[in-house]
Amino acid sequence: MPIRLVVTDMDNTLYSWVDYIVPAVEAMVDAVQRATGFPRIKVVQSLKEVYTKYESNEYPYALQESSLFREFPEFSSFDKLIIEPARIAFSEARRKYLKPYKSVLETLAALKERRIVVVALTDAPRNPAEQRVKRLGVDQHLAALYTMPGFQFPAGPDGAALVAPDILQKEVRGEYRAACPTVELPRELEKPNPQGLKRILATYSVDPKDVLVIGDSVKKDIAVAQTLGCHDVWAEYGTYVSLEYRERLDIISSNAITRRHANNVFEGGQQSISPTHTVSNYGQLLGLVDRLG
Repeated sequence: MPIRLVVTDMDNTLYSWVDYIVPAVEAMVDAVQRATGFPRIKVVQSLKEVYTKYESNEYPYALQESSLFREFPEFSSFDKLIIEPARIAFSEARRKYLKPYKSVLETLAALKERRIVVVALTDAPRNPAEQRVKRLGVDQHLAALYTMPGFQFPAGPDGAALVAPDILQKEVRGEYRAACPTVELPRELEKPNPQGLKRILATYSVDPKDVLVIGDSVKKDIAVAQTLGCHDVWAEYGTYVSLEYRERLDIISSNAITRRHANNVFEGGQQSISPTHTVSNYGQLLGLVDRLG
């Protein structure tokens, strides 16, 4: 039977999460340092505490929930003098370093042209996941995006949102939403729990034998595919992370965050699970789909 559905991981499968998040958070730290005059370790540890709480280096309201804000509790000036330049620094670095891997967009377009349904399944929270597929143009090729629950706006003691007015207005207008439908899965369905993938199979009424799952993590992506009897493809190219970036990631990120976005960093040596198929670039999916069909 031909492949009817492709379920793709996102981080380190469609793009390098590590290569983008490290310089983006570092740029944000630099901006906060310049605005406050605080030592780097104070800024890093204050942000890291919030990131660890939400298990995401992309939690967008980290500064207003950090210990730094408790030293400057008036939001309006804190927002304009500290949060805004930090947000701009993060965004500029993201624009520079967040790029799809070679042949990703072309491959997704080709799969869509062949009428093969493509769904993204990620352990990232909804907000940053939607922003990434939107910025990269990936959402134009997806039938749906399945994520972890999204972040809510933080609020002060009076209940007012601790968020700049322009962000609130953009949220209301839906400017942050992806072009494809987005489904938030319960937190307990995070991979390697196979139930998230099982829901996708039920939604599209496809037999596991007609489904191809691709991802960079053997213990998460390959494991869930094999558990349900889908074709599994290991995106080996997504596991190449330099020692320098691993060390820089360790400074700004907790292990829980790294396991969610780049679990392959912790995978090494003998694996109890062996991938059935391996690709060295995303474009090789097309040939594999042909062979399996």
